[in-house]
Amino acid sequence: MDVSMAPEGHILLILPPGEVVTGTMAAAANDEVGRLAGIRKMPMLLVLTGVEAVTRSARTVFSSAQSLAAVAVLGMTPVDRVIANFLLGGSVQPCPTRYFSSEQEALGWLRRKSVA
Repeated sequence: MDVSMAPEGHILLILPPGEVVTGTMAAAANDEVGRLAGIRKMPMLLVLTGVEAVTRSARTVFSSAQSLAAVAVLGMTPVDRVIANFLLGGSVQPCPTRYFSSEQEALGWLRRKSVA
């Protein structure tokens, strides 16, 4: 997984295309997100385009993230939407979270959430 700070001021998490995202992978990404955020709550763009699947344990890890102010989930295909629905379902998210199929719309939403 690729976790970085985007020039626009949000955290960017790109899940690996063609792979199953496991709880161990999610925990490592969550640790890096926490390191980047420090004591602040940061907005994050989560790109899941092309991911094969997300395990229940990964979903549990992602839904317990405490250092995020808002999460825009970006996918491009109908399969991405199904995976996003699984990822976002099952429990209440710790911050505002929304699925987008347009990166421009996702970034606009994140900008509005970070000033709110």
